[in-house]
Amino acid sequence: MLLRTILCLSLCAVLLPAEEDPQEPPQKPAAPALDLKKILSESDEFQAKLKSFGMSYEEGLVRAIGEVAYRGGGPCEYLVNVYPAKAHETVVLLDNGPWKGEGRRPRRFSKGLAITLNNAFICAGFKTGKVFSWDNKTGEVFPPKGPTVYLYAEWTDEAGKKHRALMSEWLWNFKTQYVMKPGKFVYTGSQMIDEGPPHHKKWFGAEVDGLLVAIMNTSTSLIDNTEEGGEENGAYEAIPLRVPPIGTRVTILFSDKKLDGALVHKPLRLPKEVFEARKRIAAEKAAAEKAAAEKAKAAAAKEKGTTGDK
Repeated sequence: MLLRTILCLSLCAVLLPAEEDPQEPPQKPAAPALDLKKILSESDEFQAKLKSFGMSYEEGLVRAIGEVAYRGGGPCEYLVNVYPAKAHETVVLLDNGPWKGEGRRPRRFSKGLAITLNNAFICAGFKTGKVFSWDNKTGEVFPPKGPTVYLYAEWTDEAGKKHRALMSEWLWNFKTQYVMKPGKFVYTGSQMIDEGPPHHKKWFGAEVDGLLVAIMNTSTSLIDNTEEGGEENGAYEAIPLRVPPIGTRVTILFSDKKLDGALVHKPLRLPKEVFEARKRIAAEKAAAEKAAAEKAKAAAAKEKGTTGDK
């Protein structure tokens, strides 16, 4: 309960600033802002949660554990999620350690993971950004904003050799026709979900959906993509030759700066005929979207004119 209360207080402090009425008499000075970093670092409950999920943090760096779940073969919409969310299109799923039971790991073992990871980001000094959003009336899209996060995966192969890889280099962007550039992921902090009437109870979006690192822009993920193509469904695919085998245990590093020791991959480019085909498909899609937007705009203008005549 303490961690949920802290989360709600922090979001309310950001989303619901006090409004001053010039007609009202001067009020007492506002209470000092909560030092969430201090509160969390001194919380036994939070420290226990970190340990239960195998997480740790230091200034500018958060570590979490998980397993490779997807290597490519189709669209890749998420880089990291909470087990088992979107397993068919997510490269790594975070969990609480290797599963030794029978059958699939029950979902209950992942409860609280997203909230704990977000609290670790707070303790590591990351500042909450702004989630991806759009205007329902105009259709205007507002890209995600926030501090840059570099994601690295560390693992040991069957021969006992240790590896570290920059995870953005595991992704191919069909919009740019190249490997995803580094420094395009930002920490947004997810959004709160209103369950609606009658009580309008608020829930932490990343915990509800289990979404942590979105490749396709998602308002409830903790981390989102700012590269061209992030707003499109199916713009990215994982590069199978660069991703460890499915089932490989990995440690994910969320860092505010580039780290040394990452694998250096050979340049990767599509065969000319594939490149041209993808380029043509992209151009056709862009033309269709433009035509649809112009048609919708013309229809809206016509409807407005008709309404005005009445």
